Amino acid sequence: DDELLEENSILDRFVSPKIDDAGLPIADSLLSQIVAPTMQITYLSIVHAPIPSWLYSTTSASNGMLFASSSSAGSGSLIVPTLIHGAGLTLCWVLGCLASKNYESDAFNISGGRGYTTVIKRLVQSGSFAVGLLILSTQFDLLLEYGRYVQPGESDEIDLRLLNAIVEVANDIVFEAGVLSLWRIYRASLTGSADGRPPNYKP
Repeated sequence: DDELLEENSILDRFVSPKIDDAGLPIADSLLSQIVAPTMQITYLSIVHAPIPSWLYSTTSASNGMLFASSSSAGSGSLIVPTLIHGAGLTLCWVLGCLASKNYESDAFNISGGRGYTTVIKRLVQSGSFAVGLLILSTQFDLLLEYGRYVQPGESDEIDLRLLNAIVEVANDIVFEAGVLSLWRIYRASLTGSADGRPPNYKP
């Protein structure tokens, strides 16, 4: 009976989650889908780093540049792939938040002497879950691309593709973690005053 109750409790986190700030999932989604990927693209363009595979269709195949000339790509050619890729990252993060109860007031409420311990703990839990989903989805993407399980050492082409996937996952993690962590800590800091506290605030 206890195991069944625990399973139901875990399932309830996803099917009937407790969300104490209705705007928080929206803000999370905007930051993870638009802001973090855009910052990543901007950084990669500044340092002239290799382009991510999810932007291949919008870049100049001849020179490998991130921003193709106006004759080969439209001015909004980066928007759609960025939103699509960002949507996948958002899904990972939102599911991580649901799994770790990161939309409940305890996850962003520091008032009443609570401090940032729970805030940081929930951030780590959500991030860990999201990273696991991102890695799993990347492996599934490689499976669809090659039609089989691939591993390092099979060929130079596969080694390069795997290395590229690792770098892209690392970039996604760094930028998403940076943006979302700063946002969540800032959101928690607002609860230090009455205006920023959740509606069900209890001292």
